[in-house]
Amino acid sequence: MRVLRWIGKGLLGVVVVLLLVVLGFYAADPAVIRRMVTGPAMGVVDQTARNQPQEAVSGIEANVVSAPNNTINPEAIAAAEQYADSTQSVALLIWHRGALRYEKYWPGHDRDTVTDPYSAHKTVLGLLVGAAIADGLIQSVDEPAANYLPEWRNDSRKDITIKDLLQMSSGLEIVRFGTWASFRLTLGSDITETALGIPAERPHGSEFQYLNTNSQVLGVIVQRAAGKRYADYLSQRLWSRIGAPTAHLWLDRDGGMPRTFCCIYTTARGWLQVGLLLKNQGRFEDDQVVPSQWITDMTTPATTNPNFGYQIWLGSPAGKERRYNDKTLKAFHSEPYLTDDVIFIDGFGGQRVYIVPSQDLIIIRTGRVVQDLQILENNGDDARLPNAILRGILPAAAASDSAPQADLTP
Repeated sequence: MRVLRWIGKGLLGVVVVLLLVVLGFYAADPAVIRRMVTGPAMGVVDQTARNQPQEAVSGIEANVVSAPNNTINPEAIAAAEQYADSTQSVALLIWHRGALRYEKYWPGHDRDTVTDPYSAHKTVLGLLVGAAIADGLIQSVDEPAANYLPEWRNDSRKDITIKDLLQMSSGLEIVRFGTWASFRLTLGSDITETALGIPAERPHGSEFQYLNTNSQVLGVIVQRAAGKRYADYLSQRLWSRIGAPTAHLWLDRDGGMPRTFCCIYTTARGWLQVGLLLKNQGRFEDDQVVPSQWITDMTTPATTNPNFGYQIWLGSPAGKERRYNDKTLKAFHSEPYLTDDVIFIDGFGGQRVYIVPSQDLIIIRTGRVVQDLQILENNGDDARLPNAILRGILPAAAASDSAPQADLTP
């Protein structure tokens, strides 16, 4: 009985300590605990309405050119669909040779379904930085970030450049998942203060470490340089000009800062328009939205990581795995990509936009977060879906004369 009493007292002590920790976190920033309780279920991407407050990024949805699939072997489509089905996808879209050839939504979802793309927002941010440079709001990628961040001017961070942030080589401290700093960065009510408070731990430009902090700091710079809200500048300069539907950003508080390392909520067709912008070297129809040279710069390998450019991933050179940073799980590739010009937008858990300019090919997969490492290894993760389609591309002469038609569905 005495042993049981000691066990009971020990468990009670643990409960008390945990309660005190939670109360301490709540006192420090109530938003963190509140969002842990009210936020979306783990791994679910279609509960974006539970992340509040939000701010609209106005868009004008364009008609999407669609056509029957006569350019890709149906067996390749079936293989891609099987992969998407096995990973509990929301949507799978395939654009090829000037038209949307395949579009599927799984039960409970349709073309209007909005999902959380997680880090896919980073590539949109990269495009917006290029627009800000073209507009003269930011001088160049070689400019010190501290020109816009007085908070960094009196320590070693004063030498970090815009390019260092774009290429994930800032040298800032890696915020380990599960720490109070990580909770404040992802769930807190003052994300700017948190991001700008992260110290440097390595020389800038010395090595690649994929960090949400880098992208969040870039978002702060863009907003300050533009002299207007990030959402307004994004809408006016980019989103409303590429044929994408209105999107939403998740703010840290009412009237506060959006999370620019994640969480631009849009549809799969919205991501198709981003992919088309990249494939077409920054052009949408007759509008050169982002300079062509900026797209080239974005997709030029960083010296610290040949598979990363400016907030976007590059498929060549080939490798079996892809490292994010020293404290994060790796992504798997079962085989090299079948072309050497694959670029892709990467969001946590398998949110992907693959762009293959040489093949006029774009593949979008959105869906539940892939958490099973065995699935990742067996399915090849980033290699299986695009290679399935690349293997099935038919010679142009084999395609029928069916002409692409505009999709006029409202």
